[in-house]
Amino acid sequence: MDNKYLVEMDNISKNFNGIKALSNMRFYLKSGEIHALIGENGAGKSTLMKILAGAHIPDSGTIKIDGQIRKINTPKASRKLGISVIYQEFMLAPHLTVAENIFIDKLSEKGMFVNQKKLRKNAKKLLQELGFDDINPNSLVMELPVA
Repeated sequence: MDNKYLVEMDNISKNFNGIKALSNMRFYLKSGEIHALIGENGAGKSTLMKILAGAHIPDSGTIKIDGQIRKINTPKASRKLGISVIYQEFMLAPHLTVAENIFIDKLSEKGMFVNQKKLRKNAKKLLQELGFDDINPNSLVMELPVA
């Protein structure tokens, strides 16, 4: 296995209104590795992942992806680098459909109108690829069971 790190987060610090959420945190990930971040509530696990995902911007520290220093200041920038984070807590819009939730970041890309037919078709295809073809892309999220 290659010794090169895919992700290097060095000396990452983050404060929220004077409260220290992270202090000089380090996280390294090689290809093929699986990590579990374990700690009590408030330890900074989610904050660290939200920084990697571009949902929060670190106050200090560096992030390298494939050996190159990267500024990840938006979720879109993170996704362009191939980074996806699945959060433990639900971050869904219950009053939108499954299809709209899947492509929520694309809903406003092309102006005021959304091609619902294309949205549903793409969502159905993606759900089938992931083995969730029993989920109707037209269903409202609030009507679905948690499972």
